[in-house]
Amino acid sequence: MGAVVLLAGCGTAEKRKMIVQAPVQPPAIQPLPLGSSDRLLRTLPAPLPDAVDLLIVQVEALYRAGMDDYRSGNLEKAKEEFDRAVALLLSSNFDIQGDDRLSSEFDKRVEDIYSAEAAALERGDTWRAHNYEPALIESFAGLTFPVDPKVKERAREELKYVRSDLPLVSNDYVDGVLTYFQNRGRGFIELVLKRMGLYQPIIAETLRNEGLPQELIYLAAAESGFNSFALSRAGAKGIWQFILSRGMEYGLKKNRWVDEREDPVKSTQAAARHLKDLYQVFGDWYLAMAAYNCGPVTVQKAIEKTGYADFWTLRRLRALPVDTENYVPIILATVVIAKDPQAYGFQTQPDPSLGWDQVVVSVPTDLRLVAQFIDRPVEELIKLNPSLLRWTTPPNDPQFALNLPSGTKEAFERNIASIPPDKRIWWRAYKVGGGETVTSIAKKFHVSPVALAEVNQVSRNTPLELGAHVVLPLAPGKESSLVRVRERGPRRAVGYRVRPGDTLELIADRFDVTPYEVRRWNHLKTSTLVPGKTLRVYIAVGSGGGTRPSRARAQKRPAHPSPTRKQAQSTKPTSGRKGSGTSPKIRPSGLDAAR
Repeated sequence: MGAVVLLAGCGTAEKRKMIVQAPVQPPAIQPLPLGSSDRLLRTLPAPLPDAVDLLIVQVEALYRAGMDDYRSGNLEKAKEEFDRAVALLLSSNFDIQGDDRLSSEFDKRVEDIYSAEAAALERGDTWRAHNYEPALIESFAGLTFPVDPKVKERAREELKYVRSDLPLVSNDYVDGVLTYFQNRGRGFIELVLKRMGLYQPIIAETLRNEGLPQELIYLAAAESGFNSFALSRAGAKGIWQFILSRGMEYGLKKNRWVDEREDPVKSTQAAARHLKDLYQVFGDWYLAMAAYNCGPVTVQKAIEKTGYADFWTLRRLRALPVDTENYVPIILATVVIAKDPQAYGFQTQPDPSLGWDQVVVSVPTDLRLVAQFIDRPVEELIKLNPSLLRWTTPPNDPQFALNLPSGTKEAFERNIASIPPDKRIWWRAYKVGGGETVTSIAKKFHVSPVALAEVNQVSRNTPLELGAHVVLPLAPGKESSLVRVRERGPRRAVGYRVRPGDTLELIADRFDVTPYEVRRWNHLKTSTLVPGKTLRVYIAVGSGGGTRPSRARAQKRPAHPSPTRKQAQSTKPTSGRKGSGTSPKIRPSGLDAAR
């Protein structure tokens, strides 16, 4: 029985052993035949750019473009780009103050632009044109000219012996102006007689070549007092007071670099041709001069309306503009006195005539570098080249003729050859003083002694000759290192009411802030200001707010007597050469501000 039991157990164990088998591995899972995922990814829409980031990119692109223009010396174009960058921020629909990114971007750009402008001002570069003065002819507006019988009698006696290519007359209109010049208007005549010496040879030769009366020189005297920087309310410029359109008609060029209306030689040639054309139209010098003042169309209409082609008749009938009625008598009275100044009590000595050497400057060259090389004040170069609107000669005219003081051409050509053409905007020259070395000069002008020695082809230990010119390799500079950014401290808000003639620059200068900050604080999308509007300005705590003296100099006064209240009243606008419109803002130039 035991054997049976054992056998049964063994059978059961074997049976269990046979039932337990090794697990079978399932077949590997085959991937489904899907296509490439690239096509699926390509169909997904690209994420939209953040609008604020996109705006910042556009602003920074404009800023970089402005800095490129700045480094190349084109300051006017640089300022345009800077203004566009700021305007883009201010004209957006975003809340600049409420967005940290935009607020940071605005502050950064304002500081960078301020640094660039301040550095340009330190170097004497200008964002503005010349320091213009009011045209002298406008000082006669609104005047009346009573006649002194004694002056009238003297004038009639004088005219018996005066020789003139321009017909001269004695009547109440001319004699009234003569009376004025003998009294309150003496300053005008003294100024004219003095300044006439500067340009008399140039004008006399041009009038002679055109076959015109020499006495027409006094038309320029009445217009501007022989001031190349005279500017009328209608925008007429130069000693002959051309408006832009008339100047262009006679070949006078105007761009951001030059305004040939201010060139005494070229404007005289244009004026002579214009006067010749007017005389051929009207056949009478009085009518031709009247047409020069108010335009040929105005004179022609007056003739057609009245039927009289005679200036004195047109004046008596009040057919011409008020300013033109006195224009011809003013010129004739000036001629009469200039023919014999002593007979009318004038002892003024004329200035010596301007003389110059001329050189062709083919690349942009800074006037201060030229002045340093010829050892003359830069003011002399400005006086000899009044058509230049910037410190540099124009980059777009490889044949530009630069006038130099007589006798300096050789020194200029010898010294300028040491300056690479692409460095003549930025590099400067320095005259060595006693005991100065390469190291001391390098330290004085913050340049590398190694670079200074290399440019001048000397060693750092070479003694420098007293009075020799050393070239200073000044770099254009990075805007971040041009000038230390102003420290920002606590500020307080003040209100400022805009006055007629105010600009953002003037207001910003008054409160020692930037124009861009004023625009941001007041949400101004443009630089246009409305008189009477109150602006919010944030000034430093403790500042007087406007009591600080402005960097700009006060506008110069004319040399002739100040106008009376009656003279200051508005006059009837004229058409033609002088045009019409509001008086432009006359501001000091960077040339004067730098000095």
